[in-house]
Amino acid sequence: MAVPKKRRSKAKSRTRLAIWKGKGNKSATRALTLAKSILNKNSKFIFDPKKEDENPESVIEQNNSED
Repeated sequence: MAVPKKRRSKAKSRTRLAIWKGKGNKSATRALTLAKSILNKNSKFIFDPKKEDENPESVIEQNNSED
């Protein structure tokens, strides 16, 4: 015979939601800081030339000329 499941408390679901949103916020912050460091040429990030479609230096120069 089927037995109804117990409900999860609101506090537990809010905690889980906060953790889930926090992980997304952390990865977004990391991506933004990496992008800023690449634009400022202070990055130690290694590009894979095989996956590179266009020259990143030309993109940086185009962005700087627009400002």
